[in-house]
Parts: sequence; structure tokens; C-alpha cells
Amino acid sequence: DQRSKYLVRLELIGAVGIILIGSTMHFAFEWSGRWTPLALFAAVNESIWEHLKLAFWPGVLWALIPQPGSDLPLLERLAARGFSLVLTALLIVIIFTGYTAILGHNLLPLEIGTFVLAVLAGQCASAALSIYGMSRSVLLAIGLGLLIAQFVAYALFTYFPPDFWLFVDPRHGLRGIPRSP
Repeated sequence: DQRSKYLVRLELIGAVGIILIGSTMHFAFEWSGRWTPLALFAAVNESIWEHLKLAFWPGVLWALIPQPGSDLPLLERLAARGFSLVLTALLIVIIFTGYTAILGHNLLPLEIGTFVLAVLAGQCASAALSIYGMSRSVLLAIGLGLLIAQFVAYALFTYFPPDFWLFVDPRHGLRGIPRSP
């Protein structure tokens, strides 16, 4: 129906914005002179974890922007985003670690392609969840819980990264915010 097509179109427009903003945020921390508060939103190193933030924050921003012609309440948009951003993050981790295990190293075109594919899949999932209903209280609660959990995880692990492979910058073997040069 028309509503479904509109929601899918809206989410694909959002994907373009998320990809552009996320790509910019890859460099924003360095451009800012390593301004520590920006570390919450921008990648601070080349670890997989830091690349996940590049999809998360623009995805949340997209959900917060009023969407003309959409009848979805904000809480339903945020709940759908909670699910879809988990999918996006999982796809980035699985695809990236899969192809680097096979090739033995990462390739920039594949890294970019992984990001684009994961964002598109997440946006399609968000559209599907929005079309088929996030209004059931249990789905709404789980989706919002997932969103809050991700928010807390990105905030906490950006500044206090655990000693785990996901957080290690492969270039230097370090975790977290690099010390100023």
C-alpha cells in the first residue's frame, strides 16, 4: 500500500543521510583536535567498535527528526530504531570479521561497502518494523530497551573500553581515545 511504500522510501532517504553523516564522523574527532566530548559520537580509532558508532548516532538522529507524512509516534520510531541499530551493528561485525578472516586484512572498498550494506539493511528492518507494528507494548519496551542499552554501551565503552578484540585499534594495538601526540 501507499503508506508502506512511503515508509520504505523515507527509510532509504534516511540511509543516505546516515551514510553521509557517519562517514563524516569517521574523521570528526581528528578534525576537532581530539576534543574529548566529541569522542562519544565520532570514531576515535580504527577499532570495529568505533565504526559501530558511525551508524548508531546518525540512526538515532534520523529517528528523532519529525518525518512529514508519517503517522508513527516518536516512541515507535525510536523502538524500531533500537532493533534496527542492533541489526546494523551485528552485520558490520559479522561481515567485517568474516571478510578480514578470509583475506587476512581489511580493504577500504569492502569496509565502506560493509557499512553501506549494514545501514541499508538496518533501515529496511526499521521500515518493516514500522509497517508491521511497533505499537504492541512488549515490542515497544524491548525496542526502547535495546536503544537505551546501546546508548549506555557507546557512552561507557568509548571512554572505558574493555580489553576485548572488538575495541582494539588494529593499527596500534591500543584501545579507546588515543593520547594527544
